[in-house]
Amino acid sequence: MRPISISPERDVFRNDWLRVYAVKADFGAFSKEYFVTERNGGRVGTIVLRGDDVLLVRQFRLLINDLSWELPGGGMRVGETAEQAAMRECREEAGVLCRSLRKVFEYQQGIDVTLSLATIFECRDFSMSEDFQPNPETDDRAWVPFGRCIEMMLDGTIRDSMTMLALLMYAHLESRT
Repeated sequence: MRPISISPERDVFRNDWLRVYAVKADFGAFSKEYFVTERNGGRVGTIVLRGDDVLLVRQFRLLINDLSWELPGGGMRVGETAEQAAMRECREEAGVLCRSLRKVFEYQQGIDVTLSLATIFECRDFSMSEDFQPNPETDDRAWVPFGRCIEMMLDGTIRDSMTMLALLMYAHLESRT
């Protein structure tokens, strides 16, 4: 059922990275208030491949109160393209200097109350920074065989939905070629 009307947006919170706004949808027999989270600029992630190995980075995530193995990625800055953001995030989080990226796919991270476009790239043409030191965000990086990444999803070691979706979609697309 589609709503009869949707109220104008009312800001609840806003900063440089995030906006939360409320709207009320009137369905006639009932109404529902939505609180929408909108991430400024969207997100990017990169599947960096060396043969059959995937580069993962580890960082602390508040909502699970634990360290998380993920693809290098993060938020886009104002004025950045998705490709520029992906290259910057790989350099900052993993010391990977991407020479070229290939866009794999993009998707909305949520379609109910989260508005954040995510773009996933693949990189096979890169160099590793010789003097890389983990930054405040990431405390480790590792090359993990692709099959082991799938096992890490199943055993709960990889819990990040963007990483999981990116790897599964990539495996599916590769199986078609």
